[in-house]
Order: sequence, then structure tokens, then C-alpha cells
Amino acid sequence: MSIVRNTGYNLAASLVPIIISLVVLPVYIRAIGEARYGMFALISALVGYFGVLDLGLSAATAQRMAAAGNNDFDAKRKIFWTAAAINLAMGLFGGALILPAALLYVDHGLSLEPAMAAEFRASAVWLVLALPVTMITGVMSGALRGAGLFRDLGVINVWTGTLSQLLPLAAALWVSPSLTVVLPVLYLSRAVNIAWFGLVIAQKVLHSWRPQIDRGRARDLLSFGGWVSISALVSPLLTTLDRYLIGSISGVKAVAHYSVPYQIASKSLILPVAIVSSMLPRVASAGPEEARELGKRGIRSIAALTGPVMIGGVVLLRPVMDWWIGPDFAQASALCGQILIVGFWWNALGVGCNSWLHAVGRVRLSAMAHLIEVVPYLVMLFVLLKLYGIAGAALAFAFRMALDALILGKFSGFGKEIVKLSVLGGGLFALAFALALPSGPISGPLLAKAAVPVLLSSALSLAWLYQERTLLRSVFRWPMRADAGG
Repeated sequence: MSIVRNTGYNLAASLVPIIISLVVLPVYIRAIGEARYGMFALISALVGYFGVLDLGLSAATAQRMAAAGNNDFDAKRKIFWTAAAINLAMGLFGGALILPAALLYVDHGLSLEPAMAAEFRASAVWLVLALPVTMITGVMSGALRGAGLFRDLGVINVWTGTLSQLLPLAAALWVSPSLTVVLPVLYLSRAVNIAWFGLVIAQKVLHSWRPQIDRGRARDLLSFGGWVSISALVSPLLTTLDRYLIGSISGVKAVAHYSVPYQIASKSLILPVAIVSSMLPRVASAGPEEARELGKRGIRSIAALTGPVMIGGVVLLRPVMDWWIGPDFAQASALCGQILIVGFWWNALGVGCNSWLHAVGRVRLSAMAHLIEVVPYLVMLFVLLKLYGIAGAALAFAFRMALDALILGKFSGFGKEIVKLSVLGGGLFALAFALALPSGPISGPLLAKAAVPVLLSSALSLAWLYQERTLLRSVFRWPMRADAGG
């Protein structure tokens, strides 16, 4: 099992939709308008929050599949079909709840023009389909991750990600920009991919089409997933509440100004998630010492590989958004996005610790960390949003991500690593901000300024990677040529 090769599959599967989104997003915003895009972001956030009804079963499926062994097909069938049956039932239940919740929020939580409110009400019925599709897809994805079939998962994700961007855009351009057209096209395109998931799982994971639902497995999955579901309840609340508060306080256009840089900054998690996802099967089946070594090297690798790119992003985000979307949008969004980038770097470190805790079955500690963060974050979010608008919301997010990384680092035993990386990374990000303010159009001098912190962080990262090359090769099984010095 090559962690590097599987990371490559995960990374490639994530990059294709991103490349498409770089072209699609500005066209999409112009096609449907900033207000509709803000509504679309709120709808996506609502579906994400109701995903708490997954009860942690997607993560439980991945972990239990990885721990089951390669040839225990009977156990794998029981794990998959039991999780899928529970998730389907919960998805249908959630689908019945999400519709009135969405309508209640639109009627009483937002200030919308009557035409926009009517358009949303007419399209909201598609939310009933969205949740079951999302939850079943989660279990299927977990089954493929646990089985180590990252290439198959990557191909399906590329297909899904591409269609979910191009088909709604085509519908908006050639049929109507109304949400009554865009939403059904989006969720029907995702529903079609369930058949592809099912075919791959039946042939390569379960070696059977026969369902096997087991009560004992249900208890085991729900026990593991129960703690995961606490995180799944709290994390989406913490992740999506900012957009709802922004919509209530500043309006749906401000949601768009926050959501676009949030989406851009969130793409920085692609590499960390690719690394930890590919590590899951090996960590879950490893002994304690090997699992700890994998976790420590994984977190350091995440910091080293993501730092230079994200530091450069702080300097270049404003001129890139100015060129990509427009100067007015960039003026409203850039500072928010720069702060979010810093927050997502800490988030990447937290992802490494959190995924390690899940892989070794210590999900209770992960849930406790998220519970600790709730009250401080909510207070910070409300106060900073009132004081500084969407930049304040981004600042609250960055504070939460730093706290998240520190707590999860402490619980996983990697606390000293997180503190050292935070001090070093914080200094480099401070330098990047000093060079980014003020920034103008993309030019030679601006690129030269961006190069200073990027080259400095790259040099530090490469020095560490080179120093640790022998150990990293043994831990990650990199197919690297042995160096001459042995």
C-alpha cells in the first residue's frame, strides 16, 4: 500500500474540479447574479448541516472497512449494507425536515426581495432529494476509502465534480438562471453517480450484490459513529453559522463576498485531506508505534507542503481576484479571503490530528475538542462580525482553527509539533500580510514581494523534507531512488 500513490489519486481527483471551477465560478456568478449565488451558498450550507444525520456512519464505514482485512468479505458486506440502510432511512427523515426548516429561515431569517423569496420557495422541494443523495454517497465513499480503492474513488469524484459544476452552469446560461432550474440539475446529476458507486463497490469491495444487514454491526457502527456524530453536529454548525449570521446582519450579497474567498481558501485542504485519507487504511491496521510515527510525519508533511502555497496566496489573492472576478468584488472580499487562508492552514494541521484520532478509533477525543470550541467561537463570531463585517467573521474562523489545531494536537499527543509549527507558520504569514498590504495589480514588483515569504517558507520546507528523506521514504513508502550517500 503506497501512501504517496494513493495521495496522488486523491489529489488528482480534487484538482480537476478546481481547475474547472476557476473558469466556471466567475461566469456562474455573472449568469445567476450575486444575490442568487448567495442563496445558493446558504442552501449548500443547510444541506451540509443536516448531514449531521449521517450519525458518523461514513467515517465509521471507512474505519471498520480498513480494519476488517482484505479477504473478510462477509464482514465488509455487513458493514456496508448496515451503514447504507441506516443512512438511507436518516436521509429520508432529514429530507422531510430540511424543507420546512429552509422555508422558515427564508421567511423569518433573511431580508429578501419578494421575487427572490418566491423563487426559493418554488425550488426548495429539491432539498428533499439532496440530503439522501449526499448521505448515501458518504457511505459509499467511506467504503472505497476503507478498502483503499483511491483510484476508483478519484475517477468517480472527478466525474461527479465536473458534472456538478458544468451542468448547472449550462442550465443557467441556456435555460434559465432561476434556482428552480439550477437546483434540480445539480442534485439530479449527483444522484446518477450513486449507480456508478454501487457498481464499483459490488464488484471490487463486496464481491456480491446480496444485501446483508446485521444488528450487531449496527450497534458497533453507531457506537463508533456516535462520537463522530457529535463532531458532525457541532462542526457543520460552526462551519456554516458564519454565513447565516452574515446573511441576517449584512444581506445575501455579503454572503457571496464571504463565500467566494472561503471556497478559494478551502481548496488548500485538498492536499492535507488527500494525505490523511490515503493514510487511513494503513494507520487503522498498524501497531501503536507505527501509527504514531505515521501521524507525526503526516502532520509535518502537511505543514511543509501547504505552507509555501498558502503564504503566497495571502500576497496574491487581492490582485488575482481583481483580475478573475472584478475590482468591486475583490475590494469587498480580498481581506476576508487573506485571513481565511491563514485559518485554513491551521485547519490543515487540525485535519491531520483529527484524522489520526479517527483512524486509531479514539473518536471521543475528537468530539470533545469540537465541544470545547463552541462557546468561544460563537462569542468571537458575533462580536467580530458586528465590529468588522465579513473580515471579522474570517478572523473568528482563523482563531477557531488555531484553537482546534492546538486542542486536537494535545489530545492526539502531537501538541508540541503543533505549537512549533504554529510559531514558525505564524511568523511567515505575518511577513506575507506585511507585504500584501497594500497590493496593486499583478506586476513584477508584486510577484517579487510574494516571492520573499514563499521562497523562505519553501527553503525551510525543503530543508526539512531533505533531512527527513530516509525516514519519510520508509514511513510513506515513497518510490524514491536511494541517495548516493546511503
